[in-house]
Amino acid sequence: MDYQISEQAVLSACLRDDSGLSSAKACELLTESDFSSEAHQKIFNLINQKHDINEVDVCIELPECSQEALALSERYGGGKIDRYVEQLVSSRNQRITDLALKEAMEALEQGTSVENIAGQFNSKVAKALSSGSGQSKVSSAVKKARDEFFAIDEGNSTAVSTGFKTLDFAFGGGFQRGRLYALGARPGIGKSALAIQFSHQVASKGYRVAYASLEMSATECAGRMLVRDSMVYRPRKKGDLTESKRQKIEESVNRMSNLPLTFKDDNKATLDSFRAFLFQERAKGDLGLAVIDYLQLLSAHGFKSRTQEVDFISRSLKQLAMELDVPILALSQLNRNLETAGRDPMLSDLRESGAIEQDCDTAMLLSVHKDGDEDEESLDQPIEVIKCHIAKNRGGQNGLDELLDFDKAHGLFSVNLPNRLN
Repeated sequence: MDYQISEQAVLSACLRDDSGLSSAKACELLTESDFSSEAHQKIFNLINQKHDINEVDVCIELPECSQEALALSERYGGGKIDRYVEQLVSSRNQRITDLALKEAMEALEQGTSVENIAGQFNSKVAKALSSGSGQSKVSSAVKKARDEFFAIDEGNSTAVSTGFKTLDFAFGGGFQRGRLYALGARPGIGKSALAIQFSHQVASKGYRVAYASLEMSATECAGRMLVRDSMVYRPRKKGDLTESKRQKIEESVNRMSNLPLTFKDDNKATLDSFRAFLFQERAKGDLGLAVIDYLQLLSAHGFKSRTQEVDFISRSLKQLAMELDVPILALSQLNRNLETAGRDPMLSDLRESGAIEQDCDTAMLLSVHKDGDEDEESLDQPIEVIKCHIAKNRGGQNGLDELLDFDKAHGLFSVNLPNRLN
């Protein structure tokens, strides 16, 4: 078969390439399971351990494979192996996809929910499409880290801006791929409004966004975004909209219609449905941000306590962020007793789970600033000062506070310059 010829060519190139480049390429993208025979698997594992070896080394280290090693050396020359590695990766992807299809059909016949089947299938296929052995030599990893440092210094960071300079600085340029961000607040503080603003900001820069709200429909989410973009209040009665306001709304609709943002518009509040949604969106291309509003509304089956269930969901979201290489923003409720505690929120106030504070890379906690007017509800004076406290920031500045003006009527956050905290 073609893939057997390709694996022979790969091993031959590794044994005959004195530079070690062929071995490095093969070991970066392949695993022993990509080779069909036990002898080929043993030879590949030896190459993976020592890199700079030839057929003589194989004969010494693996005498049982000496005949195969000599045959490879005699029949196949060295040279670049990129195209052969690609063929083996493609063959692996095909095998995993075929197996995933077979398992999906069997699960369907057994009466497993379509939602669960879709989530499992998308997960397996996504893993197949992510080339690599899951191992990275320090030489390769440090070079990637160097390239990342230089890219940030040259203004070419892969991080996606939050729209706030202070948060961007604290996060290392903005939302980082593969990281889980927690945004916690009590109800009514504005966490959904801030999440929608982050999403609008990211999508406006041309990055794709996947937004799953378990409290609001897609129309409600888009309505909030429309209000903040047009700066026109949501009408409360007949005749509220003047002709100029209608025009502003139409202009906003035209601007927003082409935003690369997708809402999850169903009421299935399960981890599997959210996972399937993200895999479907990720299959269309890179995601700049994924949002779940909010974590405590998600459910997962098979747990005796709600705390265990939320712990599992929290860990799964972190794994999902890394697997899809996308930043995930998970909104979270804070414990109810915080309202009578008379203090600012802490990391331990994240509701129902100690795992959230452990699993997330960054945690932002929102609260009404004590100098703000906590009782202000009027649309005539809707500005409220909200403190955003970075309670956890893996790899960045911790304990930073940023004061934000929250225009509640328009769902718009902006930096509170007069009272900014340092």
